[in-house]
Amino acid sequence: MIKLKNVSVKYHGGDYALKNINLEIDEGKCLVLIGKSGCGKTSITRLINGLIPNYYGADLEGEVRINKLDLRKADLSTISKYVGSVFQNPKSQFFTTNTTSELVFSSENHGIDTGIIDKSLKSTVGLLDLEKLLNRDVFKLSAGEKQLIAAGSVYTYDPPIYVFDEPSSNLDIFSINKIRKLLKDLKNRGKTIILAEHRIYYLMDIADEFVYIDEGEIKSSLTSRELENIAIEK
Repeated sequence: MIKLKNVSVKYHGGDYALKNINLEIDEGKCLVLIGKSGCGKTSITRLINGLIPNYYGADLEGEVRINKLDLRKADLSTISKYVGSVFQNPKSQFFTTNTTSELVFSSENHGIDTGIIDKSLKSTVGLLDLEKLLNRDVFKLSAGEKQLIAAGSVYTYDPPIYVFDEPSSNLDIFSINKIRKLLKDLKNRGKTIILAEHRIYYLMDIADEFVYIDEGEIKSSLTSRELENIAIEK
């Protein structure tokens, strides 16, 4: 279980980005954070993957845990054993310049057996249809192709928890369908998924819960059916 209890975040030199956040995400659930830009969605993802407080300077109040692991005290190398992230700007998370090397980087970095890596890579390439993107220069890819490589790298490593920040923002419909296919696979295999998103139509039959954030606070929590009913009523 992921648990945020009475969490507030204030970036150094700024105002509070999150205020008194209480959130529990059970294992195997898909939770989608929704709300306008700047509302605090990304800050919640940064808590779960440890970028706050390990990378972004911020004052953090409250409790942030994955099961018994206190994320306020754990370093990024420890947290990365449990959480894989796909950022809105994928090139900010690349460690190599070759697409195939990037797809296996996380797995190699964690010392996974080469035989297991090879098998996982084949599965990733097949699921996301990446054959034409292998052994390419990552910086010569389109924005959408970079996003698929970033997602593929995390999928090859296959942690128990996946965090996505606006994964569809640079994608066309064809590529969104690939991400949707990946998410459905993760859900079917019992992975825990957290997404910050503006586009939600492709997640309606995947998400267990939509959490609406406004000005750093949780305002409501809705199931897909409840969200659909609101749309129909409007």
